[in-house]
Amino acid sequence: MALACAAAFSAGCQSADLPARIPGLQKIGEASGLRLSDEEQIATVMDDVAQGMQSRRIFKVLAHVSRGYHDAEGRDYAALQEYLNEIFRKYRTIRVTRVVPRITIEAGVRAKAVETFGTVAEPVDPGAEPPIHLQGQVVVYLTKSDGEWKIVEWGNIL
Repeated sequence: MALACAAAFSAGCQSADLPARIPGLQKIGEASGLRLSDEEQIATVMDDVAQGMQSRRIFKVLAHVSRGYHDAEGRDYAALQEYLNEIFRKYRTIRVTRVVPRITIEAGVRAKAVETFGTVAEPVDPGAEPPIHLQGQVVVYLTKSDGEWKIVEWGNIL
């Protein structure tokens, strides 16, 4: 599995989603009485996670992952944390381009975000790890609890 989670956390910017992409906007909006839509909140989560991946700040990434996380690779929250630490050890840069995800909300508490991405990662030791050149789509599942959207699963690359 070549950086599937990294691809899900890819970075990018589309001017049409600017309000959802401004750090801290959700908290400012709540303080002023304005609320972001569920779609904007999810886009903000995905962007914040992407920024965490690009800046190699694992806890910025994990802040948006549910403790009940699981995936098709058999990873839970702790195993995902271990996997991300391994990626950050093996790859010095992770550059990703992506488009705005397609977000579907179900019953107001479950959501699916389809991410379309391209990833390039340069290994710390080219003799030990291959460079990564990957593109595709990945499905990210989220649930809303206590007013916050959290990632509960990353699907495989489509």
